Amino acid sequence: MSKSVQLPLFTEDLRVNEFLILIEPPKNVADYVTILKKELKEEFGSFKSEKSRAYITVSNFLVTQKRMDEVLAKVQTRVSLFSSFELKLQSFKIFESGNTFYIGVEPSHPFNTMINEFKSIKKEVVKTTKFYSGTTPHLPIARNLDSRVLRQIKYRYLQKPFYYTFDVKKLTVLTRSHKNEKYELYSQINLQN
Repeated sequence: MSKSVQLPLFTEDLRVNEFLILIEPPKNVADYVTILKKELKEEFGSFKSEKSRAYITVSNFLVTQKRMDEVLAKVQTRVSLFSSFELKLQSFKIFESGNTFYIGVEPSHPFNTMINEFKSIKKEVVKTTKFYSGTTPHLPIARNLDSRVLRQIKYRYLQKPFYYTFDVKKLTVLTRSHKNEKYELYSQINLQN
């Protein structure tokens, strides 16, 4: 009896990478988020994202390795036309559906326009169904928390005020292969000053 052999669907190499385009907050905000993560870990134990850096996602999509430079060039051409803008962080919040604790980002016209630009870019250069553009901009602190832990966080932190404003002058582009869990710096996109 002979074994059947499954032939590949495609003959070319289709290795895929993920692009994560984000806004990094100033160092003092990133340090504060790190302190919050340590407090949560000490009190409630380990959680997914406890070691992740502080960021605000602008866009996230998959692209074949062969097209990475081409896609990034198109993204840079379009996004570098945007002027730097002010972003306001405001209030501790939670997403019940994802058991996520985060700092809210006040929606603004410049940020929303940039998100819409990424949606337009997606239609032109990215042929995939996995594409994310933030509809609720936020700076995550902890994700996938136990429901009991999320309730405790809700009562402890949501009443505390948090306000911080900073200028967004660049976007950071990270990438990772589907095999690699860790993102690596791929590029920076400077906005006009």
